[in-house]
Amino acid sequence: MTGAVCIMEEAQQKAVPPSVLASQALQQLRQPSCILVNLDAVRHNVQVLKGLAGPNTGIMGVVKGSAYGSGLLPVVEVLLEEGVQELSVATVGEGIHLRRQNVQVPITVLGNLLQFEVEDVLKHNLIPTISWASPLTAEPTDSLKYPDGSRLRVAINIDTGMSRYGVQPQDLPALVTTLDNLNVTIASMYTHFQAAINEPEKNKKQLDMFLEATEPYKLRPLTRHVAATTGCVQGIGTNLDFIRPGGAITGLSSGSDEESAGLFAKCGFCPALSVVARPTFFKQLPPGRGIGYDATYQTTSDEWIANLTTGWSDGFSRRLSNTGAVKRVKTGELCPIVGRVSMDSITIRLPEAPAEDDVFQVISDDFDENTSAVGLARILEAAVYEMPGNWSTRLSRVYIKNGSIAKVYHSLDYTC
Repeated sequence: MTGAVCIMEEAQQKAVPPSVLASQALQQLRQPSCILVNLDAVRHNVQVLKGLAGPNTGIMGVVKGSAYGSGLLPVVEVLLEEGVQELSVATVGEGIHLRRQNVQVPITVLGNLLQFEVEDVLKHNLIPTISWASPLTAEPTDSLKYPDGSRLRVAINIDTGMSRYGVQPQDLPALVTTLDNLNVTIASMYTHFQAAINEPEKNKKQLDMFLEATEPYKLRPLTRHVAATTGCVQGIGTNLDFIRPGGAITGLSSGSDEESAGLFAKCGFCPALSVVARPTFFKQLPPGRGIGYDATYQTTSDEWIANLTTGWSDGFSRRLSNTGAVKRVKTGELCPIVGRVSMDSITIRLPEAPAEDDVFQVISDDFDENTSAVGLARILEAAVYEMPGNWSTRLSRVYIKNGSIAKVYHSLDYTC
């Protein structure tokens, strides 16, 4: 992981202080809140993943869901710069979007193929996931070709325990025979682990099932992969042809419990995404004033109250009303959310009037138990990936590269 540490340290040496950078982003946007995505952290995380993979193992970067909320194209650009060989997405539409942006590397669609998607898969040179052959048997065999005349390539998902998509191991030989008869090329075989980071034995059992099922096909020119983010951290299946990380690319742990988050942080991953906001109004209120809808919070003394322009319409859960907190970037202190989280704003309590340049992290780019994606997921009993994935396009995205602002995608017309 030495290389990854060096990359991050070099970026930090070049970087403007976080409070200044956040202020610059908001000033440049002329908006009171935005999403910051640190592409230097993405680059660092790829280096960490390379250190976790086997010496002859490549990386298939999973960038579904707009790269887990961080923005598809800016993240993909960094992955390709770092030598990531292949990508995967959840839907055919995501794959088409990448092709239209001139992304040329192999793209596997992890969602199960439907018959009406076959035409688009062929047109855009995508690798669909197959759990059964029926979407292809409805097509004339000689039509299952890409525009360059090469045969359709597919990925076979083998169900070793997740029990969602995937062919059962005992049915794999029949599926392979059918695909061979259709003159379709099997590009890869993969499975997906079911258990959490702190349950490695369950995932080892799935790996054993996968290796047994795919053993007869080892001499074929196909790749095998099983290790998503959890497998990478556990070191299970990381010596096959590819690892398949998703959330880890942007520094998101696959589990919110302390043990999982601790293991993830110990590996050296750095969260890339934060949500920052500047107060749009503040005032001092006397004791006994009810804050927000239904007056669910009452001031108990003279209290400084400030409003931040981000709410549940942007993706900040209403369940954090009177429970969550935000982080003052300049000092790192926590400021509690008081009253209801509204559609467009939250109200926070401050120890004193905010300074003109005060900026607050609504989601922090660390592992803080109160304000990070991991911490918020733990509070809400939600998935860590929900935290950035829920944020809407109303907030602009600002991308940091080499320690300074590199790209801005404005709200509402955000298309990356």
